[in-house]
Amino acid sequence: MRELPSIRQDINSVDAAIRELFLLRMSLALEVARTKAQTNDKIFKPDREAEIIEKRATGMPEELRLKYIALLQNMICASREYQYSEILRLNPDKFPFHPAESALAPQSVYYQGVPGAYQELAARALFPQTEPQHVPTWEQVFQSVRDGAADAGVVPVENTTAGTVSEVYDLLLEYDLSINYSYIKKIRHCLAAVPGTRIDEVERVCSHPHALPQCHAYIQEHSFEAIEVANTAMAAQNVAARGDKGLAAICSREAAERYGLDVLAEGINDLKHNETRFIAVSRTLTCRPEDNRIEIAFHIPNVPGSLGAVLNIFSDYGVDMTEIYSRPMKDSPWCYVFYIDFTGNMRDHAVQALLYQLHEELPYIKVIGSYRVAEATEE
Repeated sequence: MRELPSIRQDINSVDAAIRELFLLRMSLALEVARTKAQTNDKIFKPDREAEIIEKRATGMPEELRLKYIALLQNMICASREYQYSEILRLNPDKFPFHPAESALAPQSVYYQGVPGAYQELAARALFPQTEPQHVPTWEQVFQSVRDGAADAGVVPVENTTAGTVSEVYDLLLEYDLSINYSYIKKIRHCLAAVPGTRIDEVERVCSHPHALPQCHAYIQEHSFEAIEVANTAMAAQNVAARGDKGLAAICSREAAERYGLDVLAEGINDLKHNETRFIAVSRTLTCRPEDNRIEIAFHIPNVPGSLGAVLNIFSDYGVDMTEIYSRPMKDSPWCYVFYIDFTGNMRDHAVQALLYQLHEELPYIKVIGSYRVAEATEE
């Protein structure tokens, strides 16, 4: 039996040979890319790839065959990615997405709810030069932007406690709008009631369906009955209008002050690091130099391993995925739209090559937005 140092020396020699062969194979991939750039031939040919893998893995012991197939698949994927990158260098016009370079400068901004809502606060923070207008529903925000009544709409997409706002993701695709800005706000919920109310007089609390679970422990501790309303500021408005000391609102301090309520308790959310991410949407996809985040939506073929293959592409390009989320397709039972949020800028070559590859290989892909993610701000 040989000693380990001797075996390792042979492994090093094999690895060095593999390295040289890999470099040779990638140089041949570049030749293929340059030829296909002239002929406009497709890079991704799954039937041919499957035939090559089957032919070259024939006759191997089963356990090694599976590992060799994995090696071949990785090599072929690397070759394809290298070709997409080279073709874009040779012909930048192949990039299928064309964001505007100028920043969004809206004259009219809509949000859902009533004055004092967290969405209004986010709209004012994002666009301090405008006077935001409110509408009753998120869908009306999207309709108004699509139809041109508003230049931009501000809506929430995620909370660190309550999770993703699924309806907003569905509306993004339904109304074909783009995300241009992102704003993360630290949320500090208040318990607010009509002037002169003592906390032991409160029996019921009302708020948005996402705000109530964010304060679940506090509600349980005081045995409050929880009542859902469309918006946190609307809860404050309702409490002020009714004048009932038995009813309190869970809302922002700004909403409580706007509607003349007393703040009985502040910071009542269960998690003190409670944050909500808001987005601004418009009819135009933009890309500013300072943008550091991109969001896409896509469908995948309903075959084993298809999602894993897409996720591996992100890793191969060195791109950091920050979120993945799925929603059912309305017209196709048990089929899903996947949303991926990842770091990067659409002007970067690696990001463009990634998006170009996904555009060529997936049945559907849409770049939903390009924006900058900044630190969360205090209320």
